[in-house]
Amino acid sequence: MLDIRYRIDRMKALHALAESGLTETQAQRLDELHQARDEDGMLALLEGATLSPPAHKKLDILRQAKLLGERLTQLSRVIPLPHERIQELYPQIREIKVAYERSITEGERVMTRV
Repeated sequence: MLDIRYRIDRMKALHALAESGLTETQAQRLDELHQARDEDGMLALLEGATLSPPAHKKLDILRQAKLLGERLTQLSRVIPLPHERIQELYPQIREIKVAYERSITEGERVMTRV
């Protein structure tokens, strides 16, 4: 199961977008970037690709999840831990989870936890 707040899981979700209208060359490059664990490269490639509207929506959600995940990581490295600032992000986390859940199909739902 995936949790899109975390980089490795977002990358799996980005990699799954290869089935959403990428050319063979783009899909191969996405594979290479996935194996290299280059999330930014994957995002850049997908942003430049012609994706279906549902795939484009997933990409937007994953981009938002990346920003939120990076913010949570930054806050988790502060001592003492800023609990209040982390709690302020919970509504955004819930919104992203709901948006992603709505964007995936029933088949994808079996493999994905947001």
